[in-house]
Order: sequence, then C-alpha cells, then structure tokens
Amino acid sequence: MSAEELAKLSLSETMVTTRAGAARAKTAPVQRSQTQPLSPSLPTSEQSSPTASIIESASGLKYNVSPFDDEVRKRAARGLRGDNAIKMKYCRSSGRDQNEYMFYINDDITVAMGGRYTIPKCSCGANEGENACKHIFWMLDQLTTGAPETMKSQTLQLVANGSAVNKIRPSDMVDKITLYGVAEGLDWILHEDPLPEDDEIEDEITDMLSVFEPSAALPSEFKSPGSPYLSEQSRKFREFKDLFIQYATEDLGLLGRLRAVITPDFQTQVFFDKINDRIVRAFRALDQYIEHGPTSTSMEAYDVTTCAAKLKTLVTAIDEYYQQQLDNGSDTKNVTIRTAAALISVLNGVVSRDFDIYQNITWGGIDPMDPAQNNLFACLIGSPFNDDDGKFFVIDELTSLPHDDVLRNHWEVLFSIVEKLEQQWTPPPFLTAFRAFTTENKKRAAPEEGGSSAKRAAMQ
Repeated sequence: MSAEELAKLSLSETMVTTRAGAARAKTAPVQRSQTQPLSPSLPTSEQSSPTASIIESASGLKYNVSPFDDEVRKRAARGLRGDNAIKMKYCRSSGRDQNEYMFYINDDITVAMGGRYTIPKCSCGANEGENACKHIFWMLDQLTTGAPETMKSQTLQLVANGSAVNKIRPSDMVDKITLYGVAEGLDWILHEDPLPEDDEIEDEITDMLSVFEPSAALPSEFKSPGSPYLSEQSRKFREFKDLFIQYATEDLGLLGRLRAVITPDFQTQVFFDKINDRIVRAFRALDQYIEHGPTSTSMEAYDVTTCAAKLKTLVTAIDEYYQQQLDNGSDTKNVTIRTAAALISVLNGVVSRDFDIYQNITWGGIDPMDPAQNNLFACLIGSPFNDDDGKFFVIDELTSLPHDDVLRNHWEVLFSIVEKLEQQWTPPPFLTAFRAFTTENKKRAAPEEGGSSAKRAAMQ
C-alpha cells in the first residue's frame, strides 16, 4: 500500500459498521476496475495446488496466497472465509504501550500487534515460526475493510507471517484509524480502563441487572443474601445473575455489551422510579392507617413510627446512591436533579403531616401521649436532635448536593415548604438551617432563629 493509500484509511465509508453491513458485505461483489484482471497469472504448479491461490474473504475482499505453501494457504482460507466461527470479545491497548494493541478472541485467544510486536503474535501457538495462524489472517481481513476502495478493488497481497497486507503493517492501520475507530467501525467492545477484578465485575453486573429485579429491589438489596421469603421469580433471577456473572468474568466482551444496553442513565431512571414509588407507598400506608387502623388488610398500613422508619431508610438509600455515583466518577447532573427531587418529595410529605393522626379516627385506637408516636412531623423534625446526633432530617442530605442545581430545578417546592414551616411550629434550629439552604447566596448571614420576618434574598 502506498503512503497515499494509507492516508485514506477511513471508517466513514469503507469499513463495515454494523452486523447487517457485514452480512451484506459477504454477498456484495467487490467493485473492480474494468482493466483490472481477476487475478495475476499463476505458474502451472500453483494452478494445480489443492488449495486455491486466490481466496475471497467473508468481507468480500480477494487475497493472493499463491506464494504460500499448501499449509499456510489452508490457514489463510480458514481465517479469511466466513465459516471459521472466530468472534471478537474485546480489544484494548497494552498497559505498557498505547501503540501496542491486544485483541481478545473467543476460546481465550489473544492476538497482539504493534509496539514490541513487529509481527502479529497469537496465543494459540500455531503461528510459532514464520507462518501466521488463522486468527491473524482473520484480523488482517477485519482491519483491511477500512482501506480505501482503490486498494480493496485489487487482489491483495499477504505475507505468510501476517506482518503486512499490500506492504502495510496491520498495526499501522490501527494507528491511522485509532483503536477506538476500529472498535466503533467493527462493532467491537473497547476496554479503555484497566481490566476489572472479578469482584468488581460481580458488583457492577449486580448493579446493572437490579433494574430488572422482579420485586423492584434496589441495587443494595439485590446484593444482600436472599431472604427465604423471596418469590420464585426473584430466586430464579438471582440464579440468572450468578450465571451471567460467571460468563462475563470469562468474557469481558459480554460485560461491555451489557454496559451498552443498561446505560448509567437508564440505571438512574429505574432507581428513582423505584424510590419514588416507595415514597408514595409509605405516605399512602400512613393515610391508610389513619383511615382504617392497623387491622386493614386490603393495603399496607403504617403507624407513625413505622412510616418514619421507612422514610429514613429511603433517605439513606437516596444519599448512598448519590455518593456512589460521585465515587464512580459518573456525570452526576441528572443524578443530582433526581436525588434532590426525591429528597424534597419526602420532606414535603412530612411537613404536610404535622398533626395528631389519632385526633379524628373512627376505629377506636388509643392515642399515644408522645408526639413522636402520633405526629409524623414531630417524629422526624419536631425533635431533630434526639435520635440522629444533631442531624437535620433531609436537610443534611440536600446540602451535600450542588446548591445552585437544587435551587434552580426545585425552587417552587422548596418555597412552599418554607411557607408551611413558617405557618406551623417548627424547631428553630431546623427552620434556620432550611432558610439558610434556600437562600441564593449561601455565604450571607443566616436569619435569626425563628424570625419569620427575616429577609430572605431568594424569596423576594
């Protein structure tokens, strides 16, 4: 290949970019110059060889193997034709050299090229000596699909050891197209990060598959040991998860495919769908208890302490999920907005339930004397220092989020909560903390405790 042809290596028009395209390439004839002969003239001895001297590959390209002995021709034929069952798992750059490329094929085969590998090296062992194996010939054909049409319309010349196609090294092709471009064009999985450990693979797959868990378990719940009360569907799904982890640990390409399907955005969407459903159910169960008492069997019914415990658990789960996304280096803008929305939904529901739930009951319950047992607001906000070491319910979690993003996307609800807090008795420290959070400039002095007439720049 000339320097001009090398410069034209591209994925935009020539490389097969989808599986459907690959299928069409197998049947579509390669365009030829009208003056280009079908194949070079061959010696009589070559024409009588039991193995063809011109091989058409699965991608539709033609290769001249006439200089090879019969054994190498057979290897080339097995690698170039479409009945070889060779599949790419994933590819990556070597950790020691970004221009040293590693290609991981099924059956635990690795083909290396570039860097210290001036001649492609295959772990199958069949290319020891001077002759390439079928895996290397297969790799050459895959990479050559990115060559310009002027080159692909020719009968291409191979080297027996797999070091070149039309005098260009395969690693130079990758250098030109980039490994990312090769993976993108051939629909291969590219691992750019260090290879994960087995426990990291298990943890990541469990997180991803939790989106389909039949009982709507959260990722942290899906990782915990199964309860004896799990449904048969949930038990079977856990077995499927273990089986998938086993295969993905052996084939990182499978992990890459799963990442492409279950994206971080989709995981976030499903997580907060589950969280928001649980928030609604918790408040509905308290309302059900108020209306029908603890004997109601048609729906869940929670007394104040049970509902409060459920909400605390949800707030913790929301905060832990957000912190996990930060630790993973994820793009957290979408996560921030959803996290704030869920936390504010919990707080708004609690602030709206500042009353004795037993006051107007008709089912004959006995009203506990302790407000923490008959008033959800008093239980979670009325005495914020009793059980949580000075932490403010929901406020502490909100303050860990980017302040401007929270105010910009949730200001109306936050303002309505402030109004409710000012119209009912609220512990002064809690009110002061919430007012400080809802001001536009967090550096301004906090209002006086309990001072409902204090200036609030964000509320003007």
